[in-house]
Amino acid sequence: MTLFQFLRQLSIRQKLIVSSIICLLLPAAVILTFSNRNTEAVVQRHVIDNALGTLDVMERYIVNTVNKMIYVSNYIQFDSEIQSIIMQQQGGQPVSGEDRFVEHFLNNRKITNKLENISFPGEKTHITILLNNGTSYTNYSHLDYDPNRFFRETCFEKLTQMPSFVTYWIGTHPSYLASDKEKGRYLITIANTIKSFSSEPYGYLIVSMNEEKINEIFTQNKMDQEHMLLDSKGTILSHSDKARIGQPFAYFSQLGDKDGSNLIKVKEEEHLLLQRKLPYSDWMLVSLVPYRAAVAQINTVQGTNFLLQALFFIVFLLILVTLVRQFTKPLYRFGRVVSQVEAGNLEVRTGITGRDEISRLGHSFDRMLDRIEEMLRQVTLEQSRKRKAELEMLQAQINPHFLFNVLNSIRMRIKLKGDEENAALISSLSSLLRMTINRNNECIPLHEEVETVAHYFQLMNFRLGEPIVLETDIEPETALAELPRFILQPILENSLIHGFRDYPGTVMISAWRQEDKLMMQVSDTGRGMGPEELERLEKKLTQVAETGDELSVKRGLSGIGLNNVIERLRLIYGDRFRYKIDSQPGRGTTITLQIPLKSGENYA
Repeated sequence: MTLFQFLRQLSIRQKLIVSSIICLLLPAAVILTFSNRNTEAVVQRHVIDNALGTLDVMERYIVNTVNKMIYVSNYIQFDSEIQSIIMQQQGGQPVSGEDRFVEHFLNNRKITNKLENISFPGEKTHITILLNNGTSYTNYSHLDYDPNRFFRETCFEKLTQMPSFVTYWIGTHPSYLASDKEKGRYLITIANTIKSFSSEPYGYLIVSMNEEKINEIFTQNKMDQEHMLLDSKGTILSHSDKARIGQPFAYFSQLGDKDGSNLIKVKEEEHLLLQRKLPYSDWMLVSLVPYRAAVAQINTVQGTNFLLQALFFIVFLLILVTLVRQFTKPLYRFGRVVSQVEAGNLEVRTGITGRDEISRLGHSFDRMLDRIEEMLRQVTLEQSRKRKAELEMLQAQINPHFLFNVLNSIRMRIKLKGDEENAALISSLSSLLRMTINRNNECIPLHEEVETVAHYFQLMNFRLGEPIVLETDIEPETALAELPRFILQPILENSLIHGFRDYPGTVMISAWRQEDKLMMQVSDTGRGMGPEELERLEKKLTQVAETGDELSVKRGLSGIGLNNVIERLRLIYGDRFRYKIDSQPGRGTTITLQIPLKSGENYA
């Protein structure tokens, strides 16, 4: 069912309410949708800017920390005193004699002091100078770590191939100091070769710093965010979770070639992935920010605004529905009155007061009903007067009392002469005339109607050559049921005239009660009718009902034809009256009437 089909089935009040709701909802939904989209874009930009700002702070901190390591490396490589001592030690002259031993001790002490003093305050930097002849200088105890073990490290082979003054970024690895291993610490290490003019390396400089110095900034700026330092292969160099160090970053493939941000799915939850490349060895700084947490505060504000809008919408909608119901109440009342009038109740009125269009329509409708009722009363009164005038005219033609007295005198004289048969005929004629002329009562009991029919049959058998037998089957409970006068006589007269022609037969009158209806049936054994003749009769009776014209048939004793009987019963009982005609050639005709046991108060 489409929306328009649904609206067509609603009342005017419901259409107004539904249309108002749609007109309120559509603009609100469109505005809310575009507002949410624009707000979401602004919020996302704001979140990205904040996260990038945090990355900028971290980048400066990490670059500053790494620069300190490079500064230490450069200082050692370009310090003339250190280089002189290293060159002297690399010469390989054996230490002999007391003076040579003292000089060697003093040189070692100088380098060691320089290495210890070069570190920045509060930042522990592990420095190793390793010569090819096995001589080494460190700012840590050789008991913690033997520097000559560096020669056995896998990365040392690459270090020997590095050009002069080019830093080799070893990266993050577990601390090689025995004192740090129990604490599970990691070091970030860089290395340089020390070469002579012959370009052959004769020593190596290794500078290491605690990884904790870098992840301090990660811990300080956590805020439900995940920060890390990656190398060019996506291996985690520094992380607040030490267990993640050395592990590959799961979303490294979604990082771009340039600095920026990207929205990705992490465990079905949206995250902002931000990256910032560092100027050292393709290292990069990466942040993973939960998008929902980043916009939670703004979403809370949006949710509050939405709830307020929904609350105001509901309040306005209730006010609108109340006003629409109040404004359409006269129209609703008018519709109910129209339905009652359609059902036949002309006494109802709208009673609408006011000066608007609906009120004027209600006033006009009430006045129209008043005029219709007045017209119906006039028509009913005119019909009643017309019928009474016709009866008075018939009665004026001959004095009924004179006829009755004369007929009774004749009947008595014939009876005194012993002619009982003719006396009975005159008695039947007298009763039939009395019933025909005396029309003061609209309705009579069923048994009186049957008696009238019996008198009529007695007279007709006297006139006809072949006698017609009248049989009755009247249930006792229907004998006192009232029905309009002269209902059965025209039907029987029609059977005698059209059903029997110079041959005997039987006419049966039956009556019984069926629920709250009186069923009457007149059947004869006459010649009957074929389908075509029966169809013509039904069509004529229908035309009489629609146009009010009478059938052009010869009227009998009562002056009432079969069509008038059907029409009278229709006018009196309306839709509650039913009739049926069954007929077959050579088998006779059956007419069944169904009328309510209690008729209405007014008759046409």
